[in-house]
Amino acid sequence: MTYVLYDLETTGIDPRWNVPVQAAFLRCDENLDIVEELELRCRPPAHIVPSPSAMLVTGVAPDDLDGANLSHLQMMEQIAAKLAAWSPATMVAYNGLHFDEEHLRHALFTTLHPPYLTQRPGNGRADVLVMARAIAVLRPEALTVPAIDGKPSYRLGPLCRANGLDFAEAAAHDALADVRATLALMRLLRERAPELFALLIANARKDAPAAMLREEKILVLHNGVGGSIPVTGIMVSPTNPSAWVVADLSVDPETYLARPEADIAALFAVKGRRPFRSIKTNAQPALLRFADAGHVLSHAPDETVLRERADRVMSDEAFHVRFRKVLAERYADREPSPWPEGRLYETFISRQDEINMRRWHEIGWDQRYRFAETLFGDERLKAFSNRLMLEHAAQHMPEEALRQGEAWLRDRLTTPQEVPWLTLPKALAEAERLRAEGNRDDGVRLAQLDAIECWLAGRQDACVPQHGPFERSPVRR
Repeated sequence: MTYVLYDLETTGIDPRWNVPVQAAFLRCDENLDIVEELELRCRPPAHIVPSPSAMLVTGVAPDDLDGANLSHLQMMEQIAAKLAAWSPATMVAYNGLHFDEEHLRHALFTTLHPPYLTQRPGNGRADVLVMARAIAVLRPEALTVPAIDGKPSYRLGPLCRANGLDFAEAAAHDALADVRATLALMRLLRERAPELFALLIANARKDAPAAMLREEKILVLHNGVGGSIPVTGIMVSPTNPSAWVVADLSVDPETYLARPEADIAALFAVKGRRPFRSIKTNAQPALLRFADAGHVLSHAPDETVLRERADRVMSDEAFHVRFRKVLAERYADREPSPWPEGRLYETFISRQDEINMRRWHEIGWDQRYRFAETLFGDERLKAFSNRLMLEHAAQHMPEEALRQGEAWLRDRLTTPQEVPWLTLPKALAEAERLRAEGNRDDGVRLAQLDAIECWLAGRQDACVPQHGPFERSPVRR
């Protein structure tokens, strides 16, 4: 089995409006020995305004961004090629399923690569944070969890240091340092809790949790900081074949089995203990057989009661009919995003457009604009093609498309309208707030903010970023 561990440092939190600017990968063999190492840094596209908060956290300075040797497209091309070459493998990160994976998908999507490369046939997806939290509860002697401000902390640096792993705080939020620390922690978990580690890593491939949900009457789901709960599978989601909905057996099913559809739908958002949970079988759920993890359910009903409740849930066909309809309609009224980068999950890219994306990368810049306009059926991909053309080969764009792109870029960066991305005025206001809230005696931090504000103000004064490190960028469809 091959493992690919990775970490990304990004311009901000939301993957729809931010991009990775640093990436590190470790390809390891089945013994977790490093076979290959890759570290990349890039310039963000001109329409992206990095968050001053993110720059302070990562220690990335404006000169680091402007001086990176790769464009964002070039970095993503290298990452896409490596992910394809390294598959099949288990893709591993720390808090990656909720952060790094989302940023990676969106970055691949907007650079015209298949967004789900980590989920190619034969691949698995694992998260060392998920495994650490489960092992800390199920085998507490195996992992020391530090307390910060009186609460357990699973931050990578403190967790490593609490368990004797060398990881200085100053190295945190550097992609290569973080991914090396992730590997060290993964090795430690495997060494201290080998049987539980094996059960959890098996869930990195969706077939294992899916089989348990089909075959086992009672399972134990460790739900991060929410603790462990007894569950039974109800059904596969009618809108997502990789998602199961389970019933929390600590909730008496008599409280919901006879309820109408509207009441059942409301239970998904109820405060407190919810009777239903969604489980993505392709996202390494911390799901274990009752025989392996039932000992942690100290506040749950006994096994006999749990089995009786599971039987009632599984046998009520009328409830299943109503429940399936609720699931089918659950997101039916969700408004689509007006911006193409916000519509990754709107629909899958067609097989023909996947072929066209690959061909787009193979042909010359002088052919790409017409190719995309003529052959892409997906309007999102046409928009991304235009953006990439404007960033890298504006001379091959029609004059009107270029004019529209430059006008769009000015508006994107400076619009006074309420938009979900960070504009230059909003970034300058954020920097000012950070200065006001910070320690006025922290000279290093103040110098960082000085450099960030000067850089942002220069970009705003110019309205359109300089060519060179920041090149021409996007038009929105």
